[in-house]
Amino acid sequence: MKKNNSTSFIIIAGVFILCIFAAVSVINILPKNRESDSYYAKPNDNMTAKIESLNVNDDTLEIITSGNASHYCIKTTKTMPGVGSMCWEEIKDNRAVTSIYKHKEYYVWIKDTEGNISNPSSISPSK
Repeated sequence: MKKNNSTSFIIIAGVFILCIFAAVSVINILPKNRESDSYYAKPNDNMTAKIESLNVNDDTLEIITSGNASHYCIKTTKTMPGVGSMCWEEIKDNRAVTSIYKHKEYYVWIKDTEGNISNPSSISPSK
């Protein structure tokens, strides 16, 4: 009799844990319906600034822009940064210089004074 009670308890506890796991998974998968214009921008929408060149010298990347470019963002992933992302750094006189690691591929975006974000440019310093 004792063995049956233990087996029943283990089965019921396992089913309970699976139900909790399934509920947490569904909650994390479903969209949150959070829409905010302050975090995202349509890339290259009315963009007046552009990246003229990306130059690699040793462990530095020089970004030359034209137009009214105000900030740049460099990442190792192709996921577009939001308008308020922490990766944005200021561009002064259409030029910016930043340190990079060799043997990685980088994606570079610029943002103009209107808040428009460019399409990404990519560079692989090791190639």
